[in-house]
Amino acid sequence: MKRSRWYAIRVAPGYQRMAAADERLPESRRMESIIERNCRKDCFDIFMPSFYTELRHHRTKQILQKRFPFLVGYAFVNLPKLNFEELRRIDGVVCFLRGGAGYGPLEFPDGIIEDLYFAEHERRQSFLYEQHCRKENERHEQIQHLRGQLRKILPKGRKARVSMVDQAERAIDSLSPKIKERVQKIISELNAITAVAEVENLRQAV
Repeated sequence: MKRSRWYAIRVAPGYQRMAAADERLPESRRMESIIERNCRKDCFDIFMPSFYTELRHHRTKQILQKRFPFLVGYAFVNLPKLNFEELRRIDGVVCFLRGGAGYGPLEFPDGIIEDLYFAEHERRQSFLYEQHCRKENERHEQIQHLRGQLRKILPKGRKARVSMVDQAERAIDSLSPKIKERVQKIISELNAITAVAEVENLRQAV
């Protein structure tokens, strides 16, 4: 078994941004950078320590997930065969990080790479937790909004122990066709939100 031999490469400007989406790639590669895609295409093992964040599009207001490098301008490549010249020909690779004038490419011990992997993993878990909290807050706000709409439509005097959806389903036949359609749509949206939450809870339990 060949041991790992990690070297730092200088990445050309713009090559650490996310590559174009390619649905043919596995899920683990959906958010890779251009330099990662170029290296992997030629079977080079590359590691670009990164972090994820969410940004809201200034026009559409849609929330986008973005990935950025921890070390701007650098990435690490595993070269157990010491095939430096082959890697230099990859589009986006500028040069290797050297130990100084007259020295060859600087090799990094596995311990440093493992520390960077751990830091990336820790930041990723933090991001996923923050993302989960945001989605839960949005889901709760959406439920409250839909329930508020039902309150405006349904008859007064609903018993406290009867859920808003149950009350809607019981009263729906007495509503006008237009209002009935609106109530059915709200109930459908509430059921969909609840179903998604239940699936997420099942995934977490597993």
